[in-house]
Amino acid sequence: MARVRPVSRPNRIVPILVSIALGVVLPGCGGGGSNQVSAAELVQKADAACREERSSFNRIQAHPPPNASVAAAQTGELVSATEKANSQLRALEPPDQLRSAYGRYLDARDHVVNEMKRGQEAAENQDTRAYGAAQAGVARDASQRQKLAQSLGFKVCSTSAATA
Repeated sequence: MARVRPVSRPNRIVPILVSIALGVVLPGCGGGGSNQVSAAELVQKADAACREERSSFNRIQAHPPPNASVAAAQTGELVSATEKANSQLRALEPPDQLRSAYGRYLDARDHVVNEMKRGQEAAENQDTRAYGAAQAGVARDASQRQKLAQSLGFKVCSTSAATA
């Protein structure tokens, strides 16, 4: 008979992983095609999408996962919500003066999605060590992502999920 290890760590890690992603990764944006938007429109659309993304994260995390399987499923939903926001962000063309910072910000968001996917795979494999490493990967650059969001003028998207 196979031995099942308790999966208490992912129960704590998923909400932390998500909170970090929400607080610093989340400047999702509205649609937009290839038309350049003003700085004010960029902030408005990013913050609106960030609110929507946070709402999704809050709904997904309404109940702590009881086991690794549920943690993996929740993480998958969180990845989908973040990828949707990333897609919306990429549809916006920022003003020329924000293009470089915006590109760095999008790169940082993409990096977080990759870390979240690593966490999902680790949860699927009931590998708490790898899951913790993925969480650490998300947390490691959180401050930089927050600073990038702030430099773009994002208000909702540059705050921690715990304070927003």
